[in-house]
Amino acid sequence: MANYFVIDFKKYKGAEAYKNVMGHNLRKRNYKDRANIDPARSDKNIVLHRYDGKWSEYMDECNTKAKERGGRKLRKGSADFFSIVIDASVIDGWSDDDYIAYLRDAEKWLRERFKGQKILASVIHVDEKKPHLHFTASYFNEDRGRWSQKYLAQEKKTDLNTLLDDFERDVGAKYGLRRGESAKEKAKKEILAAIKIEREEPTLLERLAGKKPRYIIKGSDPKHIARLGRELAIAQRAIKEQAVHQLAYRLREENLRKEEELHKKERELEHTKEKLNKAEWERGEYATQLFQVKTELLDLRAKLSEYENMARMVGGKDRLAELAEKNRAARSATRKRVRTRTGTRSVSVDDDLSFDM
Repeated sequence: MANYFVIDFKKYKGAEAYKNVMGHNLRKRNYKDRANIDPARSDKNIVLHRYDGKWSEYMDECNTKAKERGGRKLRKGSADFFSIVIDASVIDGWSDDDYIAYLRDAEKWLRERFKGQKILASVIHVDEKKPHLHFTASYFNEDRGRWSQKYLAQEKKTDLNTLLDDFERDVGAKYGLRRGESAKEKAKKEILAAIKIEREEPTLLERLAGKKPRYIIKGSDPKHIARLGRELAIAQRAIKEQAVHQLAYRLREENLRKEEELHKKERELEHTKEKLNKAEWERGEYATQLFQVKTELLDLRAKLSEYENMARMVGGKDRLAELAEKNRAARSATRKRVRTRTGTRSVSVDDDLSFDM
């Protein structure tokens, strides 16, 4: 039976993730209710390295060093640390000391691979079913003074396939451990095995049509049960794939509809912008015309005022002449009709009339 090593790689960001991961690595929480952890043995965990600062202190420290080295702060939304868990399958004849020796070599290999990265925690847990290693490091490279997630990805140091191949060559081979199959490869083999059996075994429709199965069911026939299990797994996978395809189709339709609505809104917005620009241009034209009218009105008012002054001057002289003529006419009048008790008659009077100027 082959023996396998197990490597789990995850990246994290934020204070909450930092608190959870570091709390688990360094056993800063109460695990009395966890059946897979024995709190009585937690003090026997091997702490190879630990960082006790809070997340804010850790971020301030890294960003300060980055600034001193001419770098920049961590970009918003980027992961700030990663964690690697290394384990092995249950191996006959291995004691806890054998596991610990293997895990110590694995930890040395990780330190060399991620040389320069700030180590947050490196702990071998022995208080669970079997010993395993938790290695947590920052994406901040202390040697370069920069956040190096992109740099590590370009160097393929965090690429899982490359990581597994290199670990198998450098560490796994020393302990007789090899890389296991991925879930995808296992599923592929199951499908191929089911297809092979399907060629030998009649389907349900063929059985209903009268074709006899190759294997006769006797009680709980393990081959038949295994075949039914594979058929069920294939059917479940097909149902899931169909559901995923239907969901993807609906999402594509919804996406197309949303895109069409977005294009429509964009066209309406462009049309509105054109109207607004035209209105702004017309408003400018009207403002120019209004200014010209106001200027002309001011000119007319100035001319009118000038004419009024001239009219007052001319009109005053004519009035004096008119009043003088009336005075002369009034003085020359010698008769005036008056009404008496006996009737109306004409009398001569001397009127000294005067007119107010």
